[in-house]
Amino acid sequence: MERVEGLELIKETVVDCLDVDPDEVQPESRLIDDLGADSLDFIDIIFNLEKAFEVRLREGDLDFLSRLDLSNPEVAQGGYLTETAMKDLSPWLPELKNATAPVGVGKAFSMITIETLWLVVEEALKLAEA
Repeated sequence: MERVEGLELIKETVVDCLDVDPDEVQPESRLIDDLGADSLDFIDIIFNLEKAFEVRLREGDLDFLSRLDLSNPEVAQGGYLTETAMKDLSPWLPELKNATAPVGVGKAFSMITIETLWLVVEEALKLAEA
């Protein structure tokens, strides 16, 4: 599946799950800050993405942030992500590429976007093909 098709299907899913205006949902839309998603919404979105794409998304697929060893000084210092951690996370959180100041660990969760969902689904599609 191509990126454009995938993003459109994710957009439709998010619009249905969050009951938001389709015009509000863009690839860079942040699920929490821009679209008002909460933890229960994430579960609903993941369930519906699994059906839409016919893939299995493990609960941990969006937990790439929680897999970070925050006690490691190479990952976080003083409650902020290090430059190395930001670089490692930027493929999953494209907004990090534009960050000019240190990013708090909690703030990183609010950077999950429609694009992030596509990246997770795309990875699951690749694994399903293998």
